[in-house]
Amino acid sequence: MAKMWCISCQKEVEHCLVYGEERCECNCNHNCVVCGRNTLTSITVNLGDTGYSEIKQMVGEAQRIAQRTGRTGDIEVLKENRNFVSGEFETKILVYNTYSGSYRVGRQ
Repeated sequence: MAKMWCISCQKEVEHCLVYGEERCECNCNHNCVVCGRNTLTSITVNLGDTGYSEIKQMVGEAQRIAQRTGRTGDIEVLKENRNFVSGEFETKILVYNTYSGSYRVGRQ
């Protein structure tokens, strides 16, 4: 069992790994055992995450920040990625709104 974050339930839940693997490797179903939705994400940043996986992890991080600090409204989460083509670093910015549950993403 691995601890993951459900962005739907907004809590840490257990995730059964496929065939006793130590890591999920994104090859299994990420349905939450509580709500049944495909909304599980890792608690820690995975540098290899891209696309929807990356956004889910950043939303989860914003939700955990809100719970830890009691902050409400817009919460900003930053993730720095290296562009392997140009070699330059870019920062992805996600702003999560705790009231609406919506988010917006930008790059810097």
